[in-house]
Amino acid sequence: MFHHYFHLLPVFFLILCILYYELKSPVVPKVPFVAIWNAGTDFCQKNFQVSIDLDAFHIVANPGQAFRGPNMTIFYSTQLGTYPSYTSEGQPVNGGLPQNASLAAHLAKAQQDILDFIPKPDFRGLAVIDWESWRPLWAYNWDSKNIYRQRSLELIRKKHPDWKSWRVESEAIAQFEGAAKAWMLDTLKRGETLRPDGLWGYYGFPDCYNYNFESPSYTGQCPPDLEAQNDHLWWMWEESRALYPSIYLSAKLAGNGHSLLYVRARLREAFRVAAGTRCPGRHILPYAQILYENTEHFLPLEELEQSIGESAAQGTDGIVLWISLGEGSFRSGQSLGAGVYRKGQWKLPRKQDGNPYSSPNH
Repeated sequence: MFHHYFHLLPVFFLILCILYYELKSPVVPKVPFVAIWNAGTDFCQKNFQVSIDLDAFHIVANPGQAFRGPNMTIFYSTQLGTYPSYTSEGQPVNGGLPQNASLAAHLAKAQQDILDFIPKPDFRGLAVIDWESWRPLWAYNWDSKNIYRQRSLELIRKKHPDWKSWRVESEAIAQFEGAAKAWMLDTLKRGETLRPDGLWGYYGFPDCYNYNFESPSYTGQCPPDLEAQNDHLWWMWEESRALYPSIYLSAKLAGNGHSLLYVRARLREAFRVAAGTRCPGRHILPYAQILYENTEHFLPLEELEQSIGESAAQGTDGIVLWISLGEGSFRSGQSLGAGVYRKGQWKLPRKQDGNPYSSPNH
């Protein structure tokens, strides 16, 4: 009898998607493109009596501009469960490797952390997990992250000293990637179970790895095998309620004309993986800055247009503005507010506008 209704399965799944994603309603009702403040500028008010009027620039922030609240909550590695990692000195934390740590213990602690940081069950804000020590795909753990490959290989060699190197590597890859998937996927699921209306996702995913922007022939394109590699993370795209790629601009991009190519390719990859899911209705909210990454220098108007403006032009749901508390611009809250949304446009103050932190090059 069931076969008589088999042709209705696509309709059934479509209805489920509609119910699940509510036809991808805007993050903020009636606001198709939203800027969300992920910077704890309550610090400025409490410590320096400097306030920033974000309402004047149509930026959504938590009450009191707190770092965590009903609109925006981010979890760093030390604030959610027992994330395994290695210190810069090579010392293991919580087992070091995901395959060498207790996922059950992690999830138990993560559950309590989520309840503590997001106390209200009806939370509907952004819930971002920022785990950056290792990447879930073996091939992308290079440079300082290579320790996760080396320790994984050592783990297998210790158990199987008679194995040939190819077999050791194959098993190490399988164990690491399997454990990494379990940690990231189960953590997402736990968050979504506890706070089902939150927009859960991982900061920096998907990535494009198009960092060769100093090349004169730079096109911005992701590496040739990138799409296939990101397709291996289908489980993350399926489970995430939102995607949070990074479009931070390196100071090396300043004035070289490559910023737009860099940003456009990263956004394109986010849209590609979102479109490939069974229910392609995920919000895409890239992380952006109004300063060059790891500097105190504001982006010029052109770079703002090519990062934040390009996000709007490509049809993302908005942006998340992140600023480190360590950056010198926090000496003056007004200098931050001056570089954001004004009358429908993203603008920076000129030096004659009285911005004391405007670089001579800007």
